[in-house]
Amino acid sequence: MSKKRVGIVGGGIIGTSTAYFLSQHYKDAEVLLFEKNTLGSGTTAKSAGTHCLIDDSLPHEFWSVRLFGFEFYMDMEKREPGSAGFEKTGTLLIAPYPEYEMYGLQAVDLATAAGYTAEYWKDPEKIRQILPDLTLDGVLGAAYSPDDGFVDPTMISNTLGRWARENGADIMIGTEVTDIIVENNKVTGVETSNKGHFDLDVLVDATGPWTPFFGKLAGLDLPIIHTKAEVFILEPKEALGYPFPVLKYPRFYARKDKENVFICKAHLTMDLDNPEHAGVWNPDDLPMTGGTDPYFWDFLTEELLKHYPRLLDTSLANDWVGYRAEPKDFMPILGESPVDGYVLAIGAGGNGVIEGPTIGRDIARYVMTGEKAWFVEKLPLSRFENENLEQHHKVTW
Repeated sequence: MSKKRVGIVGGGIIGTSTAYFLSQHYKDAEVLLFEKNTLGSGTTAKSAGTHCLIDDSLPHEFWSVRLFGFEFYMDMEKREPGSAGFEKTGTLLIAPYPEYEMYGLQAVDLATAAGYTAEYWKDPEKIRQILPDLTLDGVLGAAYSPDDGFVDPTMISNTLGRWARENGADIMIGTEVTDIIVENNKVTGVETSNKGHFDLDVLVDATGPWTPFFGKLAGLDLPIIHTKAEVFILEPKEALGYPFPVLKYPRFYARKDKENVFICKAHLTMDLDNPEHAGVWNPDDLPMTGGTDPYFWDFLTEELLKHYPRLLDTSLANDWVGYRAEPKDFMPILGESPVDGYVLAIGAGGNGVIEGPTIGRDIARYVMTGEKAWFVEKLPLSRFENENLEQHHKVTW
């Protein structure tokens, strides 16, 4: 029996997850992954990689997605220590008002029900045992889990790419897909920059921030925009003197970066009508470092003065900008497109690390069996035909 030839475009965490699940579970799949640079080198390389059960970036409706990703990366570490680059630091989520407190309380219940350690504290002294320098005026409480931390998304992409290759997948780096062949509204193949033509039965778009441009090769105008992930690496003038967890506030988050602090504006607070926050830009023009906007420093200074003034006594060790690719409801677009055989695994934006394993598993299943898991069923491209689009991420903070 001939195998189904599945091409995946994009070697970030979504593309390599899809390649891994296809090659691991479907022996009747011939898997070809095309990456124009190196694995994990696009948005994936600029991700914070926070790997948390106590987190505010997905509604609890999608708890099973978060939990599957969390346990998938832990299983990677058990199979091959260091393969996910996990560093266990714990997470502290600070609740300054009731809606955020409710989210934290629910996260604690869900984490403990899944067998993990998590607590909610109202006592400021308990919170200060984790981070002594926080200003807690007006804070209602904090959710904490010692089991959380962060991963290395580039390492994950390379590990999954290697495991897929060991399973028989053809992982092609430095190979750009330059054209998509569509005949009678069906994908039949691709042209590449250096390896010629490939016949395909299915093409999976996992191109991340390149999606708005790549889709046009198949005549698709996909509803993906970019929001900016602006990052500062702050170097304290004196060592903090305590372990630094993943720190979550409604408007920003931080984690350790060796002896420094990685800090970024929360992606659900981005104003999609503000051209400093959102638009469509060419990711090929994005420098590896630098490029942050002046407003970000003003925003960060205001937040740190209010919540963590000690971090203003730092110098800037590094900064960069990444483009998160997401639709206006901040949720991925999964499954079929108007072009037969062109399958979407796009729009994960700031949640690619969280959602990557679930997307990879569910897209592999859809491609090979036609069956839609609930996550794919819930997040089709067709939802954008409805002007009254449900806002999963209605941010009140």
